[in-house]
Amino acid sequence: MKNNFPIIMKTAAVVSTVLTVVLAAAYSALQQGWMLDAAISTGTTAYHFLMRLAVGYAVPRLTGYDFDYRKPWFQPKTWEPSLYRFLKLRSWKGNLPTYAPGQFSMAENSLHRIIQNMCGAEIVHEIIMVLSFLPLLTVPVFGALPVFLTTSLLSALFDGIFVMAQRFNRPRLVRIYERQEAKAHE
Repeated sequence: MKNNFPIIMKTAAVVSTVLTVVLAAAYSALQQGWMLDAAISTGTTAYHFLMRLAVGYAVPRLTGYDFDYRKPWFQPKTWEPSLYRFLKLRSWKGNLPTYAPGQFSMAENSLHRIIQNMCGAEIVHEIIMVLSFLPLLTVPVFGALPVFLTTSLLSALFDGIFVMAQRFNRPRLVRIYERQEAKAHE
């Protein structure tokens, strides 16, 4: 099955960017208030798509996804299983889109590489969560704090779902990997 998610993300980024430019130019020429509102909305949308693509592109290239899953940052927290049960994460996590499913394929990667890729994906989504609040810096210029705050919160929560999925799945794979490693060194 073909993964259309990258095409959808890139198309949304291009379309929202083009719309922003067109609406900003139209506002500049015609001074219609709705055009400015639309340009701000499409500009914010463009930012969120472009930022996600940029972070998803930069982090693997800068880090090689060479993360140590044993570091404290990647260790499960005691409260996480309760949260995941409350959210019924197990029942819907499989429906989440994956930008690069090959990174998590057992046919294409070793178990250790998949675990590292999961750590990398977690970091990508955590960075995106933080950067989701950057549009709040435009509030002094454009106003509309409730709109910018709402879109930033929803954006961060959306990426939080992907962080939870990585953190939910990784401990099980780590246990399997560590058992395999222990057997290999017996």
